[in-house]
Amino acid sequence: MPFSQDQPANRLYKRELADLRVPLPRWWPGRLNAEVVGGDLESGAVIMHLPVGGDPYLARVRADGAPGGNTGTTLAELDRTMTRYEWIEGEWKYIVFCRGQLSYEDLGHIKVSMRATPLETSSRSVVFDPTDDELFNLQRQGFDWRLLQNGFVHTCRDRFTLDTAAGHLVDLHYLTHSFDASVWHDIVDMHTAFAETMSFPAYYGRNLDALNDVLSDVGRYSYGSDPHSAGTVVTIAGFDSLLELDRRTALLVLDIFARQARLAALYGHAMLCLIETTNHEFDRVGGMGVSGVSVSESPPDPPRPFDESVVVVFSFDIYATPAEAEQYAVDLQTATAQVLDEIGRYQIRSEIASSDHATKFEEFHSRSGPQCMPGQNLVDVSIGVRGRGDQNVLGEDIYHAVTAARLRFVQMTDRIAAGPDLERVLALYPDLV
Repeated sequence: MPFSQDQPANRLYKRELADLRVPLPRWWPGRLNAEVVGGDLESGAVIMHLPVGGDPYLARVRADGAPGGNTGTTLAELDRTMTRYEWIEGEWKYIVFCRGQLSYEDLGHIKVSMRATPLETSSRSVVFDPTDDELFNLQRQGFDWRLLQNGFVHTCRDRFTLDTAAGHLVDLHYLTHSFDASVWHDIVDMHTAFAETMSFPAYYGRNLDALNDVLSDVGRYSYGSDPHSAGTVVTIAGFDSLLELDRRTALLVLDIFARQARLAALYGHAMLCLIETTNHEFDRVGGMGVSGVSVSESPPDPPRPFDESVVVVFSFDIYATPAEAEQYAVDLQTATAQVLDEIGRYQIRSEIASSDHATKFEEFHSRSGPQCMPGQNLVDVSIGVRGRGDQNVLGEDIYHAVTAARLRFVQMTDRIAAGPDLERVLALYPDLV
């Protein structure tokens, strides 16, 4: 985003705009490197670009009146390519532009953290700030707070939990170092992995005393960490392999990390170690207990591949008249054609549900969802698919295509027709023979 093509005559003006010291969100890393890209000294309007993930821009303009200078032009240019969020604080209107969508919580963090004094001289700020009640309440809702208040070393029952937890911490701007102990053949491999991934110095001695020393340096941001991040995370998948390789060393690694993380906390440096393990008999490490990590997400369903030897049937139960059912089938084909064309052959058909099925369906769904209107019947509109793909993935894609097209249904089901059932199903979908 140029500042009037950044002509030399404008550089002094940019510095003067920067001297207005507009407050920036304290939780945005790299905010000291914010670049002024527009503004107006007379009105106090300033537009800044933050060189961090998401490529955000922040503008401050007068809440009442024209923006002045090149501010209006710059705002219009940002409006064309980015998503805009704005609010008013006193005499100022603040506008955030970003490439993606901001959650309510993200926007709340931004708004609250800007109510403090203008940009501080240090590029670091505490992860949790109890002196700002509103900001602190938001911070305590974070995934990192849940972990750090209970210690520095935490167990994850499976790889999905480990990866999900690490992802949450990355989203909170933690620097994460990931390891897989299952590929280590000996303790030397472990030390080598630590040294290479966390940029330990060449003189690293590859023993536990040396690990204790360098983790102390990590806590002081000498290497393996970033003062502009929210903190440092080490994740170790397959930790049971390390326990089998050398149980004493494995437990001492955790103890060393916990003790150095406790010291790093004095510097305002949050450090966490997450391990994937099925072992639930850990003693205290670093003088603190080891707690388990829980995540709200569920692991994905296991793959369900299919090929030409079967037919996959996706059924939609709807209430419709004969004409409405016919139109629904047409709309269903339009909505799903792009998805189904990538799989293979398919055919859509509809039929009035059997009385037995309709009775059971009514018993289960009578209290919720669409109701059967006069002249309507319970109709099964189905798609028979023959080709190659994954039943779970295809089902998700069809569901999203149907809901995006706003086609209403009471229930969606899917099944595989194979073996003796295949001949009967092919009779219903002759185009798939």
